[in-house]
Amino acid sequence: MRTFVEYGYHGALMDTIAERAQVTKPILYRHFPSKMALLLALLDSAGECLLESLLEPMGSVADWRTAIRHHVRSYFDFVKNSAMPYRLIYSTDLNVNQEISERLTLIRNQIIALVADHIRFFIDTAKINDEDIEVTAVILVGMAETAAERWMADEHIPLEVYERNLIKALTNILAALPGRADQAADLKRKGDAHARS
Repeated sequence: MRTFVEYGYHGALMDTIAERAQVTKPILYRHFPSKMALLLALLDSAGECLLESLLEPMGSVADWRTAIRHHVRSYFDFVKNSAMPYRLIYSTDLNVNQEISERLTLIRNQIIALVADHIRFFIDTAKINDEDIEVTAVILVGMAETAAERWMADEHIPLEVYERNLIKALTNILAALPGRADQAADLKRKGDAHARS
């Protein structure tokens, strides 16, 4: 993974990968019949890890604002702690053929679909059409990707600053969407109970 990220697809030699993995090249080819097959397997693994980071359980979620904070922190934790998988997914040097392009698009579309599902959970879907939800998800994911890529390119601004500002921006965008009535009533009950105690 590190070799592909550092050298791109064409510069990543199977000799270098085998040496870094401390195996012989024939053993490497026994597991992966080609460099393309190895890259596809790495992309699948990186994509699964990124999706899993966004699916981390939140416990008892109080409201959508808590969910936003949780998901943004999970996303940036992945960016910080799994830099190589993240860079592999977002490295433009690896977009070398249609198969790779389709795999990268699939990973990004899965993330957008996951975010859209989260949005649907917290809003009144009778008051907003599905196309608007999907486009909102595309915008939110794009903001997160841009913030993460900017931080990785130049870390002089701490990641926590990006995290804090992204949470604020996402909160402002999602606050404009119609919330579910049952959740609003539940939050009011919780607030009243808290005030009484």
